[in-house]
Amino acid sequence: METLNIQSCYGVGIDVGKEEMVASCRSSNGLGGFNPISFPNNSIGFKKFIGYFKKLSLPLETPVLLESTGPYHWQAAHCLTRQGLNAKVVNPLHTRQALRYSVRKRKTDKVDAGHLAMLAYQGYGYPFQETKELAQSKALVRHYWYLKQVKTNLLRHENYLKKYRQLNILRLSQVIGRQLKKLEKEIIACFQRGNDLRYLDSIPGITPLLAATILAELYPLERFRKIKQVIAISGLDPQVKQSGQGRTRFGKLSKRGSSVLRLTLYYAAFGAFAKAPFNQYYQRYKDRGLHHTAILNILARKILKIAWALLKKRESFNEQYHRVGS
Repeated sequence: METLNIQSCYGVGIDVGKEEMVASCRSSNGLGGFNPISFPNNSIGFKKFIGYFKKLSLPLETPVLLESTGPYHWQAAHCLTRQGLNAKVVNPLHTRQALRYSVRKRKTDKVDAGHLAMLAYQGYGYPFQETKELAQSKALVRHYWYLKQVKTNLLRHENYLKKYRQLNILRLSQVIGRQLKKLEKEIIACFQRGNDLRYLDSIPGITPLLAATILAELYPLERFRKIKQVIAISGLDPQVKQSGQGRTRFGKLSKRGSSVLRLTLYYAAFGAFAKAPFNQYYQRYKDRGLHHTAILNILARKILKIAWALLKKRESFNEQYHRVGS
């Protein structure tokens, strides 16, 4: 087999499915690469792909980009990273955007793999660094918030049956509530091994559970280089519209990224808006005529910025640094 001309920049994309993954390679000058090839999405398929990758004589630093697809991409990215490959993960929003730029509207596994390869040599994505422990803790946290939503819906329906249909049935919401208390203790114990939980717990409005949720959604911290990236993953950044010499306008929240993180920060803002120093910020925006919910979203974004700063500096919250007018 002929090796690829590595004078240009190459990128490898892998479209991962439940049982199969499709790999494609593209070059920045459009003169190299290989046609999409399928591998089984298991340990045997990972070994076959690594063997094929080495036969191409590509440098180990060549980015291998996978779309974030929950449990499907994790095993492949974990295996490739352990073998020394530069495995990276990209948000599905980027691949959908690449499809919009395509002249022919085709969406197949091979096409998606090609788009991922193109994004790879352009520098998209962040290095895969999620360990098995991190994946388990994040899954446990998201399971908690899923059960909490189920409990809320069940409680609303049970109250309807009791009030309007005079039916006293088994309160499943109470059963789930007891399970939630156990999960909360388990989650907090899981994140109390380091000091990160204490740093966030020192912020007014943030409870140990909310701190653990924020950590679970942000870990690993190394994938973020700027605070703007952290805000973007929470979906608390406003939509921006500007054209030509026109004035820049800010719209509603983008609400992209992690809905769990966004909800957690909203809860934190709700618990902090009446406490110092956030009550000063709340009153200042209230005097400007902003709605209560809009102010809470602003406070949620500010709490996220403070949380990020505390994690980077490895210190606890100090109220004197956040007084209005100081």
